[in-house]
Amino acid sequence: MALKPRSSIFIRVFLLFGFLVLGITLFFAFMAIPMQKNAFNQIMFTQADTISRSIVQASSDAIISKDYGFIVEHNVEVLKNNTRIFYVLVSPSTGDKILVLQKKWRLLDKVDAKLQALEGDQIHYEILSYENFNNVYHFVYPIKFSGVEWGWLHIGFSTEQYNQSIQHMYDQIIYIIGISFLIIVIVGYFFARWIARPVWQISQLATKVAGGDLSVRSTLQRRDEIGVLSDSFNSMVGALLQSKQHLQNYNQELEREVIIRTQELAELNKSLDKKIQEEVAKSKQQEALLIHQSRSAAMGEMIGAIAHQWRQPLNALSLVQQNLQLRFEMGKLDSEFMASNMEKSSRLIKKMSSTIDDFRNFFKPNKHLELLNVQQVIRSTIDLLEAQLKNHNITITLDCPENIEIIGFSGEFSQVILNLINNSKDVLIERTTPNPTITVSAMQNQDKTVQVVVKDNGGGIPAEIFDRIYDPYFTTKEEGKGTGIGLYMSKIIIETNMGGVLSAANDKEGANFTIKLKNKPAKRLLNRLP
Repeated sequence: MALKPRSSIFIRVFLLFGFLVLGITLFFAFMAIPMQKNAFNQIMFTQADTISRSIVQASSDAIISKDYGFIVEHNVEVLKNNTRIFYVLVSPSTGDKILVLQKKWRLLDKVDAKLQALEGDQIHYEILSYENFNNVYHFVYPIKFSGVEWGWLHIGFSTEQYNQSIQHMYDQIIYIIGISFLIIVIVGYFFARWIARPVWQISQLATKVAGGDLSVRSTLQRRDEIGVLSDSFNSMVGALLQSKQHLQNYNQELEREVIIRTQELAELNKSLDKKIQEEVAKSKQQEALLIHQSRSAAMGEMIGAIAHQWRQPLNALSLVQQNLQLRFEMGKLDSEFMASNMEKSSRLIKKMSSTIDDFRNFFKPNKHLELLNVQQVIRSTIDLLEAQLKNHNITITLDCPENIEIIGFSGEFSQVILNLINNSKDVLIERTTPNPTITVSAMQNQDKTVQVVVKDNGGGIPAEIFDRIYDPYFTTKEEGKGTGIGLYMSKIIIETNMGGVLSAANDKEGANFTIKLKNKPAKRLLNRLP
């Protein structure tokens, strides 16, 4: 269950105060621990150093003369007077070692390896276990006389007093922390209450104000930030009350203004609907004009293509007539020669007639969706332009499988292919490209879309006009040689009428125009199927 605002503020302030004070207390407590330990270690070191110096000074002659009796007697006396010493080990550089305990002593051939490792030219101490004594403060003092090292003095001190001092220190710290915790609870409670109570009171008043009651006022009188907050709250409520009155007056004026504006908007809507209808009609007329212009431009291109298609058969027919006349004048016109030339003339006339039929079928109005064989449509378009392309030594190749089919408008799709090939042809002628080539390829992608690419080696589309190539009436050709609507209408046909995408890109050789169509048309196109 969520805490009430008062409880939440109180607990947060209480915990913050408590953790802060407790954290400071613990910080100083734990800072004191290593300091105390260092002090205890210093005391142990001082005691051990004093006793070691005393033993060495008293036993110096005996150590030099190897008077073991005096050494044992003196150290036994030291152990009796100081029960905190477990053992004394006198380790000369040469000879036997003397170990003196509280109740016995003995000579050693050598010092234990762990004690021997502590022997050096400096004082050394370490906590270790030796002779059944655990946790011994083992102090090693080098014995030197007149700059000569005679050996070492090992003394083992009890750490019981040291441990008791450490434990006493921990007990004091725990006691201090306990007292601090008790103070934190008492002082923290009243401090949190002193902070949270006025905040809770103002919060309750703010809740009433949020509910719409602007008659409430804070009665808190304090000379701190809470008092400033109380005064600010009262000023805010007074300002809200004035704003509410102004807002009511403004709402009334606004309602009257809304009525007037609504009437004006209704009249404007009527006028706007009329303008929209006029603009739509104008747009349709403009689009129809563009389509007509596009068809006319394409028709002009096709007429040029037919002229090139007819030139060869007309020349051949003229030669047939000349041969007939020459044979007639020479008197050598026989029935066999006549039949051969008539058959050749008939074949040429049929080819010319077929060209007219292709031209008529290309421009035959057809606004019905139908199943199109992509290869056949592209091939028929290329055949119409083949003679014109050969006249300019332009090689055109088609790479398209026989089984690719789409649903679309045959005439419009042919017009797009015608526009793209003508654009490539014009660029190749204008730039006098060596070995001019146009490649038309088609393929079916894995996502079932059909992709048709018209590619040339004319150098590509300049970067400065790349974004404008689909704009209506934009052309880079000389005046009178281009309408600037071919690519515009091609994009409209592919993307609006056939639901596909027409895009352009450059490669290292030239321009690539890519048509991407779905092999199944969108629903809006299916509705137009006959």
